Order: sequence, then structure tokens, then C-alpha cells
Amino acid sequence: MSTTINFEDLKSEIEIATKLAFKENVEKYGTDICAFSLVSDDGAMTVVPYLNTKEHLEKMQSEDAEYKETYEFEPAEWFASGGASNGFNEICKTLCEEIDNDELDFESFRNSLFETCTQVLEKLRLEKFFHKELGRDILLMFSISDTSESIENLLQWMKRLNSGSESKRFEKYLYD
Repeated sequence: MSTTINFEDLKSEIEIATKLAFKENVEKYGTDICAFSLVSDDGAMTVVPYLNTKEHLEKMQSEDAEYKETYEFEPAEWFASGGASNGFNEICKTLCEEIDNDELDFESFRNSLFETCTQVLEKLRLEKFFHKELGRDILLMFSISDTSESIENLLQWMKRLNSGSESKRFEKYLYD
């Protein structure tokens, strides 16, 4: 892979930004947060934090019960995006600059980025970071906006980041 990005350094930057974003959002929205996701895009040019709150989820589900699972499992439908703006802006800038690299093996780069984001969330879950901040576990996701990513990859990420029951519910959502 002809990339100038050191993915171990990038992983550290994403972890620092993720922790800061989550703490900023807890400060801003309180402990009503029920889900957190890092979201990228098919072009591998962004990494952005999203969160959902129980209040928002319940409101959306009550207004449109037909799409109950969509409001739970699609970060684009969640309450808010943001936090740690400087950190995530720098990460996105680095990614965009790398995309311009003529020597880049894009597919390998993209896969490495997505794996790195998943590893960060997995590490924080195993360290109980989110649980310590809120006093309970929440839904964690790595997601890609407007993607044709394989269902197998989406399921694997979900299984790494959540309980078996959450993963089964997500699988049912994907196949329904």
C-alpha cells in the first residue's frame, strides 16, 4: 500500500478525538445518550462522530413506527453529529490529502481506515470508556454514509462492538 499515513498514529488521533467528542456530548446532552458511532464515507475522506439520545429515538419511533429500526441503526437519523471539531477536522484534512496521492492503493487504504475506526471503538468498549462516562453500555457502531458496503462487513463490525442480542437485532434489520 503506497500511503504516507501511519495508521497507528491515526488510530491514536481518532481515539483522542473520539474520547473528547463523547465527553463534550455528555456535557452538552447529559446521560440520555444511548448510541455513538464513528461514520466515514465510501471515499474514505471523513471520520465524524454521531450520537443518539433515548428521547430523540423514542420521539422518532413514535412518530413513524414503520421505521423503528432505521431510527435506531442508521446514524444519519440520529440526534446529533459533532464534538472534538478540531481533532476530527485535522483527521479529515489528513485523509483528503492522502486521497490525492497518485500512488495510493485506494481499496487497501479505505479498508485500513475502516478497520482503524472499528478498532478504536472496540478498544474503548473493552476499556469500558462509554460505560464509565454514562454508567451503562450503549449501542456502538462504525458506519459508512451512502455505501454499498457488504452486509457481512457491517455485521462483523456490529458484532465486535456490541452484545450478541444487539448484533442479532441489527442483522434482522439488515435482512428485513
